[in-house]
Amino acid sequence: MRSSSGPVSAELIEQEAVRLFGERTYPVVGMRDIGDAVGLLPGSLYVHISSKEELLLRIVERGIQNYLDAITPVVESGEPAAARLRGAISAHMSVLAATVEQTRVAVHQWTYLSSENQKQVAAMRNRYEELFDRILREGIASGDFRAMPHPRVAVLSTIGMLNSVTEWYSPDGSLTAADIGEALADNALVGLQQP
Repeated sequence: MRSSSGPVSAELIEQEAVRLFGERTYPVVGMRDIGDAVGLLPGSLYVHISSKEELLLRIVERGIQNYLDAITPVVESGEPAAARLRGAISAHMSVLAATVEQTRVAVHQWTYLSSENQKQVAAMRNRYEELFDRILREGIASGDFRAMPHPRVAVLSTIGMLNSVTEWYSPDGSLTAADIGEALADNALVGLQQP
């Protein structure tokens, strides 16, 4: 239980839920655990949140929205496709570095949501995918990227590569998020650019 250092806010509850879901997973964490973490009785949490699922949904949606907010301006910048892909990967890594715990929850635990809430999250995930799809399609049309029979595979493999970084990235590692972003962009572009 935290020591009292001011009023409990929805943001503090969300922050502690991210930590707890990350450490133990959503199904294992109860309202009592969250209440203990913020210094409230479980029933008092309902002043700030309507349910544990609503809390997970908020964490997941904010997690995805962070990426949409960072990557969308890069995609819409009008730069050549290769520069936009590099910029999108760099933006992804910047968000990951700032929100690694929340990203892990958003990427791996959204499937614990009800089917209706999963549909909302899937729509957001599709918007993220569409950003990379747009870069690839425009890059192929401009000749920056080579034509390929299955461009969606390239999009999904790029996104899969970025999502996998969530598993092993550490702010204390020998490479910075920017270093990793550059290496990932180099690898992605090798497969996409004209020989």
